[in-house]
Amino acid sequence: MMSNWTYIVLLGAVVAVASLFLPRKQQGREAKDTRNMEIALEQFMENTELDHQELVKLVSALREEGKQQTEAGKQRLAELENKCLLLEQQLAFLQQQRQNDLLMAAQTKVDTGTAKTAPLAEELPPVVQEPEQPASGIQLRYPDLFDLYNQGKSIEAIAKKLSMNKGEVQLILQLAKQEEKAYV
Repeated sequence: MMSNWTYIVLLGAVVAVASLFLPRKQQGREAKDTRNMEIALEQFMENTELDHQELVKLVSALREEGKQQTEAGKQRLAELENKCLLLEQQLAFLQQQRQNDLLMAAQTKVDTGTAKTAPLAEELPPVVQEPEQPASGIQLRYPDLFDLYNQGKSIEAIAKKLSMNKGEVQLILQLAKQEEKAYV
């Protein structure tokens, strides 16, 4: 039989051999864990990069859409400015034409008044009829607008109801007022 010392030596040898293999297993696990962590980080970085690329594309698309909307707005503004200029020119032309008509009518009255004194009474009915002409002008072209305005509706409500621009409604009302002043 073996002595106690032999058992102790053998047991010590087994523990020494086992201790040599155990750290290597732990080192292998640590290396495996490190590698798994590296793989996870690489996947995270790839996912982050893909998300980043998608965000860049989205921001670029939004920026381009914003530029297009800005350009469309600028074009619309230029069109409206041109329309406004055209309307101002038409208004000036109509005012000049109305002024010329009034001057000619005044000259005709003066000419007929110096040549004949009796027909002045015959000319009074056309003067009385002139205030009716605004009703045949712009107010007749936009009866719905003036009905709503006379009902006390706001310019915004009129524009919405008639599917017109607010500025267009304002312009028509201003033209009607100027037309009334011209006839008074």
